[in-house]
Amino acid sequence: MRRLALVCAALLCALCLAPARADDPPTATPDPNALTNSVTYWDVGIALKYPAAWQRPLFINGQLLLSADPLAVLNGAIEQPVVALRLIEPSVELDLPKGSDLVEIAVGVNLTVGSSLIVRESGAVTLAGLDAGFAEVENPERKLYGQTFVALLPDGRYVAFSGISPSDQWANFVIVFFEIRQSARLVSARDVSAPPLSDQTVRFEAGALQFKLPQGWQAEPIAEGITAYHAPESLLYHDGGLANGALLIMVALDNLPREGTFRQKALRILDLPDSAPLSEEQLAGRPALRYEEFSPISQQHIASLVVERADGRYVLIRWSTPLAFYTAYQPLYKALLESIRLAN
Repeated sequence: MRRLALVCAALLCALCLAPARADDPPTATPDPNALTNSVTYWDVGIALKYPAAWQRPLFINGQLLLSADPLAVLNGAIEQPVVALRLIEPSVELDLPKGSDLVEIAVGVNLTVGSSLIVRESGAVTLAGLDAGFAEVENPERKLYGQTFVALLPDGRYVAFSGISPSDQWANFVIVFFEIRQSARLVSARDVSAPPLSDQTVRFEAGALQFKLPQGWQAEPIAEGITAYHAPESLLYHDGGLANGALLIMVALDNLPREGTFRQKALRILDLPDSAPLSEEQLAGRPALRYEEFSPISQQHIASLVVERADGRYVLIRWSTPLAFYTAYQPLYKALLESIRLAN
């Protein structure tokens, strides 16, 4: 018996292993399907969890895409599961009257993808605590299977939540998709708080401006003479212009025609008609013109400020926030503008 114990000890030493105690917790292999990541789509007002192995969310064409490779979906290749969350307008997209049955809308959303779809099942369920209709469909031609859930949000907008995968992966993915749907919850302005303005002064070199950034924000060059500033979690939309959170964009405008009034130039910069309402302001002692709007699709608030510099150059300062951010972030926006100085 003593000889056997010595042999076991020698083997453990040779393998560089230590004998485990009975009370040591077992080491588990990380589950790639575990919902350890989370995202909030502020334009819609819904928060979700998604698998650890998936890439970071992609926001494009008014929808949130979640997948191990969301960019592949943009090229029309669905070779692995993908989840999509977006707002829909049944009266416009499906020619259905407002107040239509949610199940009917869910079926309609799927049928817009292709006439070869077969509706396998449909019925009433819930999504984020809201009444919802769902449809499960199959596309034999493309060998795809999926589900779509449609709910009416408290503010009267419709949301569609879809999961789709190759047919041979559906049996496994439907379990993950169910868990993702179960994780969905509503969020609102009550869940939003703005960071303070930091003491960090940054410089927008192209426009010769310096200002203080909100705490934790970062600069992201977009193109020559264009820089975006936002929190790391406020991902930029793939098709540009907005973000899933507050966003500041500064644009240097150096090649405008000399003819025309400041107002005419501002209208041209903002691509607005002559009748557009522009308010006159001062920024760092220089004349500025402001235009505010709410995006009809995302319902984001957008404030555009065109500043005329003494040297004849112009700078566009564009601030946007999801509607839920508007009230909480207004003081931060005003403090940011007050911190702006014209650099030499």
